[in-house]
Amino acid sequence: MIAKVSYHKGHAGLHRVTPMANVLLLVGFLAAVLVSPSILVKLGVFLLVIGLLVISGERVGSFLSKTRFVLLFGVVLFIAQAFSIREGNVLLSYGLVVTDSGLLAGAQMAFRFLVIFSSSVLFVLVTDPDRLAHSIEQIGIPYRYSFVLVLSLRFVPFFRKEYRAVRDAQQVRGINTSIRGFAGLLRSIRYTLFPVLVSGLTRVDSIAISMKGRCFGLYAKRTIAYKEHWQRADWIVLFLFCLLLATSVLARKYAWP
Repeated sequence: MIAKVSYHKGHAGLHRVTPMANVLLLVGFLAAVLVSPSILVKLGVFLLVIGLLVISGERVGSFLSKTRFVLLFGVVLFIAQAFSIREGNVLLSYGLVVTDSGLLAGAQMAFRFLVIFSSSVLFVLVTDPDRLAHSIEQIGIPYRYSFVLVLSLRFVPFFRKEYRAVRDAQQVRGINTSIRGFAGLLRSIRYTLFPVLVSGLTRVDSIAISMKGRCFGLYAKRTIAYKEHWQRADWIVLFLFCLLLATSVLARKYAWP
């Protein structure tokens, strides 16, 4: 499973960049792997994500440990595509046929999945949700929408914590928590999903009462604690964004390998 992935404060690399610049960089990563058909571009973008991860002070070993299940799923995608596509030159035909087109399609699928996931994780690790909300308000979007975004991000660790608490309580009471077969799935829904859902709805009700008591939404605009100002690091990220877009367009136009 995926270990805990959440924002933590840092002072290096993308931690020093404003949240909107990180949003642009994430859009550039997604555009590069979704628009460009080139396997070399996807490989280069994946290495760029890993490089920015290191520059931002994150440990590659910790990142791989947290996302090992997803990385394994990328390998499964590669194998499935390699064995399912029969077009192209045959490279292996001992029971299972493997072609060069199948290997290329598998690599395309695997790198597309890995870049989308790793760039999203990088964005979460280096972007402060509160600063992101302030940046969204600063560009003119109503603060109600930015609050919904921050609240959604805050609820992810809450549900993870509640899930672990419910699972621990089940194990103490001797309830089988493994999901094996349809009966195990139904048991997991009954003893895990329902308690976590009820706990989440209770927390939502408490937040709604608190917001109502503080007259949230009474005014059309709200004051911002601090404004984000672009610095040199932000312009470097903007340059990377433009470079990713230009590379993806050129790779698609000239059919780069």
